[in-house]
Amino acid sequence: MPRYFLLTVFSSLAMCLAGTASATPDADALAQRIADRQANEGRVGKMHFKLVNASGKTRERSALMIHSDVEEATKIAIFFTSPSAIADTGFLSHDMHNKADRNWLYLPATERVRRMPASDRGDYFLGTDLTYGDIKDDFKFQLEDWQFQSTGVIRLDDAEMLTLSGHVKDKAIARETGYSAFQAIIDPTTLFPVKVEYFDSDGEPLKKIDVSKQELVGDAWTATEFTIQHLQTGHT
Repeated sequence: MPRYFLLTVFSSLAMCLAGTASATPDADALAQRIADRQANEGRVGKMHFKLVNASGKTRERSALMIHSDVEEATKIAIFFTSPSAIADTGFLSHDMHNKADRNWLYLPATERVRRMPASDRGDYFLGTDLTYGDIKDDFKFQLEDWQFQSTGVIRLDDAEMLTLSGHVKDKAIARETGYSAFQAIIDPTTLFPVKVEYFDSDGEPLKKIDVSKQELVGDAWTATEFTIQHLQTGHT
C-alpha cells in the first residue's frame, strides 16, 4: 500500500464528496460518539506482537491483558509472558474519569515499580509502535486533546465509511502525545477507526494504523488484529 494512501484519500475527499457534506455528522459529534463507544466492564485476553524492523528481522512477544471499564476509571493491566527476557514485565494504568490518571511500570530485572507521569504517554511501549497513550485510548480520540476539524463520507472496500480529522489543541499536548494531527476512516456501524494516520510535531507523516479485524467481545467491539507501520523508521 503506498505510503501516502490516506493523504491521497483525504485530499480528494473535498472534490468527490462536496455534495454529501450536509449528510455527515459534525466532527465534534462524531468524536463524542467514538468516545462514548460501548466498553466492557471487564475482559481478559492474550496479546501477540510481531515486531519487524526495516531490514526484515522479526521478534515476537506475548502478553496477558486485563481490561476493566467501570464508573470511576478505566483500568488496564498488561503482563508479558514471553520471551523470557521480558517475562513478568508489567504495565498498570488507572485512567480516572474525574481525577488525574495513574500509571505504573514494573521491570523484573530491577524488581522495582516505576510511577509514570502523564507526560510519558507519548513514549513507545516496550519496543512496539504503540505508545502508552495509544494503549490507554483504545482506538478513541481524547476529547480534551484534540480540536476536531472535519468529517465526511468515503467508500472503502465497497462499504460507506466516515472520515474524521483533528489537530492537537496546543504544543504541550503535542509534546506529550508525540502527535500534532491525525486523519482517520471510521466504521459507522462499530464507531471503530479502521485506518488512522498520525503526524509528528513537525506535521510530517509519522505512523499508520490499519485495523484488519474487529470482533464483538461481550457488548463491545474490539480490534483483534491490526498493523502499525512507522513511516519514519520502517518498523512495523
